[in-house]
Amino acid sequence: MDARERILSTTLAVLARDGYSKLTIGGVAAEARVGKATIYRSWPNKPALVLDAVREELPAIPNEDTGDSNAELISVAHALADLYCSQKIRVALPALMADVADDSGLRSFLTENLIDGRKATSYQVLARAVERGVLPEDTDISLILDCWAGAILFRSLFFEENLDEDTVRRMVEATVASPPRLPAA
Repeated sequence: MDARERILSTTLAVLARDGYSKLTIGGVAAEARVGKATIYRSWPNKPALVLDAVREELPAIPNEDTGDSNAELISVAHALADLYCSQKIRVALPALMADVADDSGLRSFLTENLIDGRKATSYQVLARAVERGVLPEDTDISLILDCWAGAILFRSLFFEENLDEDTVRRMVEATVASPPRLPAA
């Protein structure tokens, strides 16, 4: 195992064992048997290290065109639930959010490395559902994805609840059943 792999796996182990607040670059370096400078050459700070370690472990969002938009939507919603309900995200995300509150560079890094790619893939699946008429033509796909992520994160972070198959299915059914948008007042 090379130094990078040792650092990332050690970061995950320390995160799981001690939590984000007690994880330090020095502690990871000692356990991974590398110098702190080795870590700082690849990661500028603790949040970047944790994000990189967690990101490597997260599930991909499915994007296969199966011809069945309902099944594709459920598959995407399930992948998002698996992502946001994972123990690693549940442990790291609240602390990372506290760190990004005062650091726009870190916020951009988090958005680009955790959210944007998965959202773009999910967007493609929902856009196919619009093209097929499963979702209304004027569907705000980005808003739907934000609502799904918000609901999943709320349950995961505040209630430590994973979304089961039935809940994911009902979330998608509510989206598909939603009426067209009301005209602006």
